[in-house]
Amino acid sequence: MTLNIHTEEDDQRQLTMTIEVPEKRVLQEMKAKARKLARDINVPGFRRGKAPYHVIVNRVGKEYLRGEAIETLIQPVYEEALAEVEPEIYAQASLDEIDDEPLTLTFTIPLTPEVDLGDYRSLRKEIDEVEISDEAVAKALEAAQERYAELEEVDRPAEEGDVVTIAGKGVVLAETVAEEEEGAETAVEESDTVDSETEDETEDTDGESEDEEEAAVEEIVLFDTESLQIILDSNKIFPGTSFAENVTGMSVGDEKTFTITFPDDFEEEDLRGKEAAIEIALLQVQNRLVPLLDDNLAELEGYETLDDMKEGVRKDLEKAAKDQARNELMDEMVNDMRELATLVYPPAAVNEELDRRIARFKQQVEQAEWEWEDYLKLQGTSEEQLREDFREAAVTAVENQLILRQFVLDEKITIAEADVDAKVAERTESYGDNEELAAALGEYYKQGPGLDMISSEILTDKAYERMVAILSGNAPDLAELEAEAEEEAAAEIEAAEEAEEEMTEEVAEEMAEAEEDAVVEEAAEAAAEDVVEVMDEETAVEEQE
Repeated sequence: MTLNIHTEEDDQRQLTMTIEVPEKRVLQEMKAKARKLARDINVPGFRRGKAPYHVIVNRVGKEYLRGEAIETLIQPVYEEALAEVEPEIYAQASLDEIDDEPLTLTFTIPLTPEVDLGDYRSLRKEIDEVEISDEAVAKALEAAQERYAELEEVDRPAEEGDVVTIAGKGVVLAETVAEEEEGAETAVEESDTVDSETEDETEDTDGESEDEEEAAVEEIVLFDTESLQIILDSNKIFPGTSFAENVTGMSVGDEKTFTITFPDDFEEEDLRGKEAAIEIALLQVQNRLVPLLDDNLAELEGYETLDDMKEGVRKDLEKAAKDQARNELMDEMVNDMRELATLVYPPAAVNEELDRRIARFKQQVEQAEWEWEDYLKLQGTSEEQLREDFREAAVTAVENQLILRQFVLDEKITIAEADVDAKVAERTESYGDNEELAAALGEYYKQGPGLDMISSEILTDKAYERMVAILSGNAPDLAELEAEAEEEAAAEIEAAEEAEEEMTEEVAEEMAEAEEDAVVEEAAEAAAEDVVEVMDEETAVEEQE
């Protein structure tokens, strides 16, 4: 019974597939359901399983029986239609509509995205070399010293660099918070023309309104604490203000009130140019004992000598800088490629990305020991609103993934076994002293999720190298890459065939050896039987004698 299938693709890579199922097939399924029900229910006057179809229909109802039959038919009918249409499926289809008599099923199938990157090979950019200054190394070494600094309580006034414990409160002055709003209001008022009569009539009301607005201004609280430990460093605590300067010189038990002004280039925009009132009491002063920069510190960091540590720190900084430069360059090139590319993908692509982002965010909230619903209520939002908030980032992520995937395909970038071996060796190199752990990691990285992770890193590295080559105008010719890819594919096929032949030969040899062994065994058994017969004959002769 042939299905009647109609398909129509929209402009978002979605295929609407409508399937009309022959009534005869529905009736067959209804009868099959009736036979099963006859075995499962007791029908007076009939043995179990022997009640005829019309009796079962009268017992359970035709609509119920037809509904059960349709439910059973949906999946096999869908799979049969897929086998005939053979669409390029990207994600799970949805069953949008079921019409009966005749039974008609309508599915929406997300299709694989179509990506045309355009003339991305014409992109050019100057690639900066990554350099690590001696100053950066010195700063990293200083940070290492800070990690091992010990605190010692002292009985003296606080000095720059001490760790102090304070209690008190710091708030941005209400006047400075209100100034910006008043400035905006004044600009509006100056643009309006109000006659003097109206001004007189509303004077009292305006005064009340201004009071209400001032009361409505919310303070910006910097801190409000009974015990706060800070490093007295003008570059770290409210940098650009006189906070550290005001605390310097205070002794334990001292109380002080002062104001600070945030610079116009302060990191937090909402504090720029504002004044804050500070009222604190000094509870404790501790001196920081920083270890010397020597071999002992190097040993604490896992190095043998200070020179080794300096070299290691420089390498770490270089790697971090190169990784950052790589990520920035790839982001820039992908953004430029997006301007040139033509991308057509189904809404399911973005919806799946949103599902992943919501799931990750929900997991983070729950790991922070929050109930998901409580968190949403506290934030005054909903999961639907979060999806909308995340949508723009999700669209960008989907398009970036599509562009990178197509870039790898267009550039014939592949992963060889040698690439995996090299990356695994790089990953396990630092565990050289622990051979067992290194071996275990090596096995992990060569299969399952470990191999996926390694492969992703290799593809990213190769994609970056190719992007650098393209941007600098030194990219290999695509025709040559195509030829190389074909040669590699042919070599892989040949190697597989040779391996299969070798395996076949080995199997044949094993079978031949087995046959030889069987012949020898049969000969041995025959010889043994002959010996037994001879011995039996000799015994018989002896008995006759």
